[in-house]
Amino acid sequence: MVDIGRNEPCPCGSGKKYKHCCLGKAPPPRMSSLMDELRVAIAGKTFQSLDEANAFAQTFTESKNRVPQLDFLGLSSEQMHLLLDFPFAKIGEIVEIDPNLPSSTFRGIPVVDNALLFMGRLAEQEPLKATAKGNIPLLFAREVLAELKIPERELHVTSIRTEEEAPILRALRELLTFCGWVKKRGSHFSLTENGRKIVEEGFIGADFLNLLETFTLKFDWAFMDRYPSYSIVQQSYLFGLYLLHRQAGREIEDKALADHFLRAFPQVLDEARRYEMPYIEPRDFISGCFSLRFLERFCEYFGFVTIRREAISGHFIKRKFVQTTDFFRRYLQWRVQ
Repeated sequence: MVDIGRNEPCPCGSGKKYKHCCLGKAPPPRMSSLMDELRVAIAGKTFQSLDEANAFAQTFTESKNRVPQLDFLGLSSEQMHLLLDFPFAKIGEIVEIDPNLPSSTFRGIPVVDNALLFMGRLAEQEPLKATAKGNIPLLFAREVLAELKIPERELHVTSIRTEEEAPILRALRELLTFCGWVKKRGSHFSLTENGRKIVEEGFIGADFLNLLETFTLKFDWAFMDRYPSYSIVQQSYLFGLYLLHRQAGREIEDKALADHFLRAFPQVLDEARRYEMPYIEPRDFISGCFSLRFLERFCEYFGFVTIRREAISGHFIKRKFVQTTDFFRRYLQWRVQ
């Protein structure tokens, strides 16, 4: 059998690295099918050495990984591998980001407005003395929270007794710290040189890219909810954006988008089954996590989609209908359809 490198795309077609997928596991149906095809291709051939046989099998596997996959909405396993493991590095043939949009483009985007609000207030009061627990002081927290653009789920947050009671505010501070715009030295918070430059000179495209890269690659999306890790929801954010490109040009319900996500990454259902959830099916549980983490707290927060919420009689939850924005279509230039 072909030797598969640990960091190569898994032959099962998941798009993940082999070491993060099927290495050491029983082969799933996709890999079994691939191996059956390989056996047919090899039948009757004569190889002069094991290396020659492995080279043939490697070439065969690589060619299969370039075949568009229906579950990936036309992306190949090789392309999915790039989106999952090399974001912002090797994806130019799949999608490009427009770095030259004017500053006015970013006005009104919730995460940008919140960042500018927090840093503007901090600029007025720095150095801002931290609490004994290392949080931002209560008065500052309440003042900023009162003006933040808050997702509908967090609208009940009004009066707080500590920053810890406002996860959206604490997450914002952590995000700005990861971006290199806010720092805490000793017992005081202040702006960094880059943060002060944004406050004084304005927010530009490079700053949004920093926000985007930081939020997707460094910030832990599980920080703000009670779902288990389900890291694939965050790791697959570029595929999720491609999914929006393909499916959300017109309004589509969040559950339909979640179904596409689950077709691409069915393994997450096995992960969900490890948790005891007597009143909810794993598919519904993952669907809810995808809707909250990816659609609301990432895509809506970053201005990529609008979400129309529709009340359901007798239910606390609402139906959500998602559509990409003009900003989404301007910022992301897809090379694949």
